[in-house]
Amino acid sequence: LKAQLPHKISHIGNAHISMAYSSIPLKNVLVIPNVKKNIIFMSKLIDDTRSSVEFTPSSVYVKDAQTEKTFAHGVRKGDMYVIDKAPKSVQV
Repeated sequence: LKAQLPHKISHIGNAHISMAYSSIPLKNVLVIPNVKKNIIFMSKLIDDTRSSVEFTPSSVYVKDAQTEKTFAHGVRKGDMYVIDKAPKSVQV
């Protein structure tokens, strides 16, 4: 597994991101200490959480695929969608 980044991967593990009202489990997370932002690929989020993602021109909604309940919401900032509910905690 290689990352095309100028920074080194310190380790790979599973992460559990606790949000204010929900939690998001992710598998095989790359930990890169020098990168200050958390970047999540939508395909990985969908695979790991069995969710669906709905994009609008200004927002993104991550929903449980079975219940269709939204568990994460974000807004578009330039070319990126940013989850606007800050995580309560992240464990790797």
